[in-house]
Amino acid sequence: MKSIAFSHIGKRSTNQDVISVQQLDHDTYLYLVVDGMGGYEKGEIAAKLVAESVFTFLSHTSEKGEMEIQQAINKANLVIKQFKQTEEIKSGATIGGVLMNAERAKAFWVGDVKIFHFRNDVLLQESNPHNLMNEVISNGAIENPDQVSRYKHVVTRSIQGDVKSSQVEFFEVNPIKESDLLVICSDGVHDIIDGLGLQHVMNKSNSLEIAIGEIESRLKKEAKDNYSLVTAQIGI
Repeated sequence: MKSIAFSHIGKRSTNQDVISVQQLDHDTYLYLVVDGMGGYEKGEIAAKLVAESVFTFLSHTSEKGEMEIQQAINKANLVIKQFKQTEEIKSGATIGGVLMNAERAKAFWVGDVKIFHFRNDVLLQESNPHNLMNEVISNGAIENPDQVSRYKHVVTRSIQGDVKSSQVEFFEVNPIKESDLLVICSDGVHDIIDGLGLQHVMNKSNSLEIAIGEIESRLKKEAKDNYSLVTAQIGI
């Protein structure tokens, strides 16, 4: 498996994003971006606890399907609930991840970390963030996204101790091909450059490494928030 990853503080005082690329067993890898929730306390610790909890759970299960991923998120919820009670604070995180082996990739998310699927540098699908803006639009309450853009960063699902508000959403790439690329990124990235923007950079670059380097350089100039990105693809 191949991966390129970065995580930066942006113009914030702390980096509350956590990225992780780890092998779960002989042929399965886990790629994660976990974003500590802004406006809450100790988001960087919450993000680290979630990443560690999800990895630990999935590394000890023989099956790694949707049920097991949801169970891993439920376990992370318990960890965050205990952390909040001990510290007497409000805290939590959102998450986007990919489970990948040589045959398939399972993308999963809770909150506003986004996952993009490209094939031959063409965007095929992307996750729909769990935020108030998308919820209002999907319910038909309003048709113009610009009118509710202020709700973009109000997440409706997260990992903060309540299982009911942390239901996981999925998409799958099956079978996976060598030309498939999955990109996981925090809102600090996709607020600046969306999926078609990522596609444009990749199309005009001679390699993925050059494209990601150009994206990172742009974010260093423009991003106000923490920004983190992880790529996942098969290959040696």
